[in-house]
Amino acid sequence: MRNSGKSKFFLLYFLIAFFSKLFSVEVEFFFHPNEFSLGEVAKLEVKAYGDKPFRTLQTNVKKNGVRVRYVGSGTETQIINFKVSKTQIINFYVDTDREGSFQLPEISVQYDNQQYSSPSISFKVSKKTKNSQNSFLNPFSLDFEESSTDENPEVTFHTNKSVFYKGEPIVGYFVLYYNHYRQPFLERDPNQSISFPFFLSETLRQVTVQIEPEVIRNTIPRKTLVFSKEIYGLTALKSGSFLLGKTKFITGDSLRFNSLQETIDTSPAKVTVLDLPNNPPKFFTGAIGKFKMYFLKIPNQVFVGETAYIELMIEGEGGYEGITPMEFSNPNIKLISQSKTKNFQQLESGEYGFYSKVKFMYGYQITKISKELNDPYQFSYFAIPEKKYNTLTLPFPNFQILPKRSINTAPNSKAQNLNLKLPVLFLVLLAVFGILGYVGMKQYKFNLETKSFVAMVEGFGKKRNYFLSEFLEKQGVSATDSSWLSELISQNKDSNFSDVYKNLSKEDRATALNISKQMKVKE
Repeated sequence: MRNSGKSKFFLLYFLIAFFSKLFSVEVEFFFHPNEFSLGEVAKLEVKAYGDKPFRTLQTNVKKNGVRVRYVGSGTETQIINFKVSKTQIINFYVDTDREGSFQLPEISVQYDNQQYSSPSISFKVSKKTKNSQNSFLNPFSLDFEESSTDENPEVTFHTNKSVFYKGEPIVGYFVLYYNHYRQPFLERDPNQSISFPFFLSETLRQVTVQIEPEVIRNTIPRKTLVFSKEIYGLTALKSGSFLLGKTKFITGDSLRFNSLQETIDTSPAKVTVLDLPNNPPKFFTGAIGKFKMYFLKIPNQVFVGETAYIELMIEGEGGYEGITPMEFSNPNIKLISQSKTKNFQQLESGEYGFYSKVKFMYGYQITKISKELNDPYQFSYFAIPEKKYNTLTLPFPNFQILPKRSINTAPNSKAQNLNLKLPVLFLVLLAVFGILGYVGMKQYKFNLETKSFVAMVEGFGKKRNYFLSEFLEKQGVSATDSSWLSELISQNKDSNFSDVYKNLSKEDRATALNISKQMKVKE
């Protein structure tokens, strides 16, 4: 009896471990469409949910007339019912050399040192021109299905918040609700702009939104499709009630022969923008979120009559729209430059959201050796969780002030003055030739850099978007630089890349040149 009890215990333990492993899905295989024409390709997407190492074990498989080709990998941020996670994706193209019914060859991937294989997937490949059975009797027959007016397709704009503060960034996206499409086609009408009244808008890269594949809408079950090409970051500039996302979309069934496309108006999202609490601090300029502040660069010593350069950084969770430089009461302290960046990324809490970095450079003209009592740097922001204003304070940095640099005066004797006049012409000519040589050398170097950049872009061939980003990262280029170069090439695909390089800023040219040097080292 004791052995029997132990056996039951181990059996129960095994079953619990088995089913817990079975239902903790880490890798999934998605194949679409399951019916397509000869000469077209289907797509196999393998998704891993997490940040652990993920790679394919096969790149090119051909079996029983079916060819599977690895075409690249990427990552995306997913907002699933507003809960955000990171997904890694490996992509394959699938095609055949003839029509008929086929079975997808087994494809294996490795995630966290564990192997996963694709399930049994069947699909059908038809002739290039597919006619209905009664086409002989009615050559103009179309594939229509009856649909009630209550089940017409609908495109609605959604936001992750319907009530929020002025200056607080939110996320917005479009969703198609439909019933009778086998594979819906959805594209925004390029002739129509999108209405975002009193909002700053920007498209978010590498961010996708997923909701339930089927929902009950107006008491009717409807299928859903998110328009993932355009996910928006929105920031309100004014309080009140607004309708966001009013525009037009073109929709239809991409799998139905001779299906008619239709243009439909979107249903905008109604949002309420709240004013921030009264009596904000003196140094509040509209920043909302959670920030920290520190000095990036402080000089050790400065001579009287010269300028001290001081760099300050403000960074944290939230948008940079309300972060502005502070003005000092000392007129000798002036703002020289500023730079701002904002990314949609994983935050300290584990969730995903906006993270901003703002850098200010100040110049402090030193006029006397005695130290001046300068204002501390103060920055205020509104913290949403606490619903209160916070103020950060940094004392003005201290550094050593030295007396004015001594300049040796020239001798006054007439003999020395005569000796000095002789080489003046020579020095002037030398300076002129030096300037001309410097300009010529700089132009020559710039031409070499331009040719190097163009040669690098041409060397990428047809690689674009995440395929190019992935290729660059494999060559040792950082993810930030890879995304920047990929986006630059995509935005200027029809341009002359010599002109593109010439129009870049000094910082961007340095980044492009650094990538080019890394690629040459790899070669």
